[in-house]
Amino acid sequence: MANRYGRPTVSRARQRAVKKKQGILILGGLAALLVVIVLAVILLTGRDRPDPEARPAVTDSTQAAALDPEEASVEAEEDQQETEPVTAEATAQPVQSVDPARAQSRPGPAASGFLPVFTRANTQEKIVAITVDDCFQADNLRQIVDAAIQVGGKLTIFPIGENVLLKKQSEILKYAWENGFELENHTFTHNGLFAVSDEGLAEEVYKQQLALSQILGVEYQCHFLRPRGGDARHDQRMHMYAKQLGYYGIAHWSASGSAGKSKIAKGLQPGAIYLFHTTDKDLEKLLQFIPWVVEQGYQLVTLNEMFGYPANETAPLTTPIDQHVIPPLQPYDIVYVSLKDTTYSWEAYLLQEKLIAMGYLEGVPDGVYGAGCAQAVSAYQRDHGLQETGVADADLVKAILEGEGT
Repeated sequence: MANRYGRPTVSRARQRAVKKKQGILILGGLAALLVVIVLAVILLTGRDRPDPEARPAVTDSTQAAALDPEEASVEAEEDQQETEPVTAEATAQPVQSVDPARAQSRPGPAASGFLPVFTRANTQEKIVAITVDDCFQADNLRQIVDAAIQVGGKLTIFPIGENVLLKKQSEILKYAWENGFELENHTFTHNGLFAVSDEGLAEEVYKQQLALSQILGVEYQCHFLRPRGGDARHDQRMHMYAKQLGYYGIAHWSASGSAGKSKIAKGLQPGAIYLFHTTDKDLEKLLQFIPWVVEQGYQLVTLNEMFGYPANETAPLTTPIDQHVIPPLQPYDIVYVSLKDTTYSWEAYLLQEKLIAMGYLEGVPDGVYGAGCAQAVSAYQRDHGLQETGVADADLVKAILEGEGT
């Protein structure tokens, strides 16, 4: 059948079926389009979303420093906990980065029977180490520590052991250590070490380190020893005991805070080691000197950092402090050296004992080779047909101490 336009006619039922089919197809197309849109949104919004299980890979200290400091600290701690069990005590101090290049700035090899004496670093890098001794004035010490922290610097502190155990000092020293500062050995009672017995030497050195362990709550290993005044820095017996305890060397300095402010400033140069104390005068200087050094483009580093060593080692404190046994000085091969005016050493003490016994010297040995000792040696040289120099060279010292010259 055809309609009036000459087109074939379609039944109403068939028309309804066609329309229904078209509606289904339209709905299906809309649903598919909606799925595509949803997927596109998910992809676009999730492209830059970090994987909650993923961590940035840090391959060196430079990349680690680029992270937010607080976040980096948390990341490092989490990584450490995943690889090995660490006690709370062992992680109390921030880990110092070790720069192998700085190891080249260490002193040359020490003579046989001695440790290196660290007076300055052989470097052109703009780094300096400020060391602070004694720590009698707790409030001043706190201001010095805070001044360094404020400019992002670190100091090396050589406290006397008896001061370490004072409540105010102990709190400040622990606070400094927790902020990455370095604590080293300045003897227990501020002793020069050159005129005490072997037992006295061991007690002075070991008890100071033990005092640090007590306030920090860990077995603490020092790396540097500084005798009072630095006088006995070339004393072999002291070197051998420090070596026995695992120390790296004897700490001296290249610039003293006792100088005037202008002289201290003029002496600023890479690798310098400064000596200060916690006196009111030194506090006044340090509160100006510390920020000024940083303004000149220098970095304040610890002795460990300056010479490319790791931070002082710690271990859990498993043995109570009062049960620690002081290690005695072990036998060592004596290396005789020349003794002259202003020499401070155990060998000078022993030489004085011999000269007194032989009648060339009067008084009590003190380990200081002074004018009186030089005169006694001159008299000995004259009586034995030797040139009167007043200087006891290594051969003469050996001859007298071993009884060959009596």
